[in-house]
Amino acid sequence: LRPRGNGSLAPGQTLCALPCFAFGLAMGRRVNRCWQRVAVGVAASVPLVGLPSLLLRLSDVGSQSFCAPSARQVPSLQSQRRLRSGRAAGEDGVDFMSGPCPLDEETVRLHQAYHDRTIQWTIENTEWVQQKSYVTDETLTDKEEEQLRVWRASKARNHRWPHLVERDMHEVRFGPEPQRFSSAEDSEALGDPGENIFVISLMRRPTKLRRVLHKLHEIGLTATIVDAIDGDGFTSQEEVASLGAKTLPGYVGHKNTLPCLTTGQLGCFMSHFQIWQHMVDNNIESALILEDDFDLQEDFQRRLGDMLEEARGEDWNLMYLGRSPTEPDKRMVSRHLREPGYTLWTVAYIFRLDAAKALVEAQVQGCLAPLDHYFSIGMGKGLGGHWNENAMEWAQHIPQVLRGLAITPPLVMPYAGSMFLSDTAMFRNGTKFLDDLPWSGDSNMPLGGNGAYEQKWRKDRDIKTL
Repeated sequence: LRPRGNGSLAPGQTLCALPCFAFGLAMGRRVNRCWQRVAVGVAASVPLVGLPSLLLRLSDVGSQSFCAPSARQVPSLQSQRRLRSGRAAGEDGVDFMSGPCPLDEETVRLHQAYHDRTIQWTIENTEWVQQKSYVTDETLTDKEEEQLRVWRASKARNHRWPHLVERDMHEVRFGPEPQRFSSAEDSEALGDPGENIFVISLMRRPTKLRRVLHKLHEIGLTATIVDAIDGDGFTSQEEVASLGAKTLPGYVGHKNTLPCLTTGQLGCFMSHFQIWQHMVDNNIESALILEDDFDLQEDFQRRLGDMLEEARGEDWNLMYLGRSPTEPDKRMVSRHLREPGYTLWTVAYIFRLDAAKALVEAQVQGCLAPLDHYFSIGMGKGLGGHWNENAMEWAQHIPQVLRGLAITPPLVMPYAGSMFLSDTAMFRNGTKFLDDLPWSGDSNMPLGGNGAYEQKWRKDRDIKTL
């Protein structure tokens, strides 16, 4: 980011380095006050329309990223009808079907707003961000006994994987009975999840759980809280392998993510997998899967029903309700639906039974990678390597069985500040590289971080231990 003398951006400049201020703070780096003023000023004043790109990269700290191409006019209703009927060109002469489809203005606006709120949250919580280390949750006492009790319960819960049992599922009934999003008689065939909404929640995150319950009550949704697999509960690689979980052969992270899988990324994949397994075990046709940092957008229920109707006739088994694109979409399906390219985030998506069956039957838990990247390659996206230079190699081990759609603008975003409570990125000392776990042995105490792989990663990037 090269500002002009007055701190503003020259016309046509991109915001590729804009997030460095926020994430520099997160990683304990010094931030020059001049750049702090520039970052705050940019976040507050730069317009979106006409920007060549908006790039939010966390290549040093995790896998969440955002790249929004410049906004482009949404086609007219007549153009949309032509699109739905299979014609390639709209009435304005633009060929929407054969080329990349840049994001709409509202999607870009939502991501910009999330980005701006994150920077503001970081500024307001600078001291906490700089000094943050491993914590279970601020609502739990500092007594070691209580901390250990929660950790040991999580560790025991890990060993009930991959099947969901009653003690790990907690239904909350805040919605109508029956709960439906589509009013169509064939709503189930459209992919309506009904009451099959699953929210993944770590035992040691009661503050996030309280927020989840408040949001579900506020909007009036019935859902099932699922106790997540806590990757930080594993104390050896052998323990992970005994459950049948392991990374894909020769796993090495790509240029936009960490070099090794983290214990948090492992727990994330395993947590989602157990819901897919539950769908297969119970013949659940469609399920809405949410992570506990979700922020539902206005008029969520009605809009979701409308989107399901818009998707009628499309052959899909994965529908993103919230996502972070790294490239323009591949195809405009309808006014609010796109075929996405290489896409990040798994904060909210609808999974259909055939997708769950395909992944469970392929035993993908034995060949895993960070989940959002896994989904993209599972859709056959990004194989050219623009975001993940290892995509073609990973694709040899990841079945391309997913047929994805994405709702635009998104119906779900993460809430501001949630990334600093991330259990997948290296924002705190408690999250470790899986390769840094001892191969064998067990412990009734959580292990510390700062292993050999982590030390090398931090040294190579001049990143301090938190």
